[in-house]
Amino acid sequence: MRRRLIASFIVALTNVPSLSAAQTSGPTAAEKAAFGAVLLTPVGALPAIVRVRPAFDSAARGDLSLRYGRYTIASNEFLRNNIGLGGMLNLSRRLQAGGTIGYRSCECGSSTMGSVDIGASVWRKEAAGDIGGDTDIGLQMSAGLGKADTLDVTAWSLAVALPVAISLPQPENSLLTLFFSPALVYGIRRLNGVTEGAPLLMFGAGVGYTFQFGLGVHATVHRIVIEDSPTQLGFAVSWRFRRS
Repeated sequence: MRRRLIASFIVALTNVPSLSAAQTSGPTAAEKAAFGAVLLTPVGALPAIVRVRPAFDSAARGDLSLRYGRYTIASNEFLRNNIGLGGMLNLSRRLQAGGTIGYRSCECGSSTMGSVDIGASVWRKEAAGDIGGDTDIGLQMSAGLGKADTLDVTAWSLAVALPVAISLPQPENSLLTLFFSPALVYGIRRLNGVTEGAPLLMFGAGVGYTFQFGLGVHATVHRIVIEDSPTQLGFAVSWRFRRS
């Protein structure tokens, strides 16, 4: 069952380009502005990390992550390199809060970005017996800000995602996590004194491997549903720290 679910996640993500193509009239000016705004904030520029807290890890206080994402746009083929540092603190068993700071380098212009992030566990189903993995549904929210270093461009975004994760136990209390994450993102861009914004859909998927001692490695893809949107590739490393 879980293997079929993972396969459906992959199919859904690869079908996102056809959803964009279905917009026969093309995106509006507000949607284009929203697209540009989301790419200037962490939720659109950096890979997502879906955090699943194992039952045995009751002493975890939070985690730090270093994230890297890259993409090009068909209408502007400069390579964008995005790097960010984030941290989340466990407020309770089911609730986390933290933030992210990041930087985009590109020949088309660099920018800085940041966000306030919240994560919550909504539903969890543990594996039956020793075979299979746990299934988690979470809630991730991010309020982001981005500012071009040399151009008169400021961006804001507000995102709400519902990641679905399957966690498979590995030797020595390590954990393999696969996830699919649909999100609704509202982006606002102010360019040369003109402010426009609109809601957009975004889909992401990825895999993470977390070792028992706290190190995690992650690989993800995500895509905003709009014409000419790139499929973005991202990598991250994370460190889960515990109470002494």
